[in-house]
Amino acid sequence: MSESQIQRSILEWCSLQRGLIAHRINVVGTPLHTQSGKTVFRPSPNVGMSDLHLTVLVNQIPVAVWLEVKSRTGRQTANQKVFEQRILALGGYYYIVRSIDDCISAVAEVRAHTISTLEEYNDNSTDR
Repeated sequence: MSESQIQRSILEWCSLQRGLIAHRINVVGTPLHTQSGKTVFRPSPNVGMSDLHLTVLVNQIPVAVWLEVKSRTGRQTANQKVFEQRILALGGYYYIVRSIDDCISAVAEVRAHTISTLEEYNDNSTDR
């Protein structure tokens, strides 16, 4: 499957889920004009940003999840790796997904980790 086909399937799956919103991020830029038969783009301010941003509701708390969609052989660019590191440095959720199954697993992992973190926080706060 192509990256665009994988993106479409993820967006469709997300639209059918409760407590889950997905948005596609425009990382291509804005087409300005055609020059010598080739479209010239204004660079996007979102270079390196993930293809999709999900908001996953966990126990009434919205959790941000970033998905970089790649085909079976696709690789991250240097800018995408920088973006990933910025998200992970803040303790955020970032996944490279190559299929709808990868997305479903990522969402399940985010929910499980967030619930575990909330339980740990609650246990620690009652010890005080």
